[in-house]
Amino acid sequence: MSLTQCPTPGSSDAGHLLDGMPDSAAAGGEDRIGALPDDILLLVLSFLPSRESVCTCVLARRWRNLWKSVPTVLVYEEEEDSFVTSLLLLRDRVPLREFVCISSPDETPQDVEMWLRYAASCHVRVLQVEVRSYDATERLRLPNMTLVCQQLTSLYISSLELKERTLDLSSCPVLKKLEMTNCEIYAQKIVCQSLRHLVTYMCIFVSDVRTRISCPSLAALELAENVGLTPLLESMPLLVTAFVEFDADWYEREYPYDHCLNSGYYGGCGDWDCLACCHINSEGDDCVLLDGLCGATSLTLISTPKMIICTRDFKWRRIFSKLKTLYLSEWCLAADFSGLVYFLQHSPILEKLTVRLSFFRYWQQPIGRKDESYKTRKQFLVSKNLKEVEIKHRRNDERIHQFVMILVSLGVPPEHIKCSDCFSFERE
Repeated sequence: MSLTQCPTPGSSDAGHLLDGMPDSAAAGGEDRIGALPDDILLLVLSFLPSRESVCTCVLARRWRNLWKSVPTVLVYEEEEDSFVTSLLLLRDRVPLREFVCISSPDETPQDVEMWLRYAASCHVRVLQVEVRSYDATERLRLPNMTLVCQQLTSLYISSLELKERTLDLSSCPVLKKLEMTNCEIYAQKIVCQSLRHLVTYMCIFVSDVRTRISCPSLAALELAENVGLTPLLESMPLLVTAFVEFDADWYEREYPYDHCLNSGYYGGCGDWDCLACCHINSEGDDCVLLDGLCGATSLTLISTPKMIICTRDFKWRRIFSKLKTLYLSEWCLAADFSGLVYFLQHSPILEKLTVRLSFFRYWQQPIGRKDESYKTRKQFLVSKNLKEVEIKHRRNDERIHQFVMILVSLGVPPEHIKCSDCFSFERE
């Protein structure tokens, strides 16, 4: 009998299959696996998909109920609702180490919510809910994502519509990691006091006001390839590493969000015909990113020159007092090198700086003005700890020499500058 033919738990077929089965899976011979303690067998079964774990009930009488105490539930999209429902009803209510539910977009929100409640009732520690579809825009709508789980430490959600106005995870007091991929986020605020690691990847921030991220215990932050208004980061005094990559395909979208159509201005053009600047001017005067990022030890900021949120935040003059490693893309050269100058002046212990010049010629712009050379700023301060400045660029980029001269004029010793002519960068 193949594993794919395994009956639904509790069905009459399963009972008949056990008639006449030996107590040991190796009748007439030595059963080394069956001789193992139950704790070891349960550990082995916990690595199997739940359907395969259930199928072990036909091996021998000793295995008949063993699957009911497996501390993991691993359910994949090919499973029928009847199987999942029977599985959850018949397994023992032992604490769950991990609950993984990978479903199709055809699943009902009520079923998924029921599975979440079941996992929480079993004191799950790692919870993963994912919707898989060939269409990346097809998501499962969850009107209620409220979780009350005292033992939950890691939460992974993918391809869901999170309709709540506030995503409050305060009822998960030991939650350490939250990862959201390809989700529609309607929340105006994300709250979790215990969270240490937050990832939003390819998510859409739908709200017409900035989503405020209130997670003061964060040590690691990754905002990558998201769409919509840039989230506002509240203070994160424990932050160590941060990776922020803005929407690279903004020019293909109907609304440019935080990208100024008239780039080259400090903090935006201010023109009311520019939708991004119009929204920024009307939303108030909060610091969007730098309040949260200024405590990082390692920071990556990747964008295009038209992204204006960072340069707008410069007026707050936040000091990056712990920053040792900094990775910037070409946006830092816009507006008379305001981004590059700001970080060099406000990072007193910076040790390594990497600047990536755009790989695609579409984004390449001349460095400095054609009619005059860049003038050294007076009273310029470069960290005495800065020992390495790396320029990543496309092969034969004619701008390299000009950029090196600018760095020298800013106070960077020439011997600390190196160029990498084989462009490579991978999201970590």
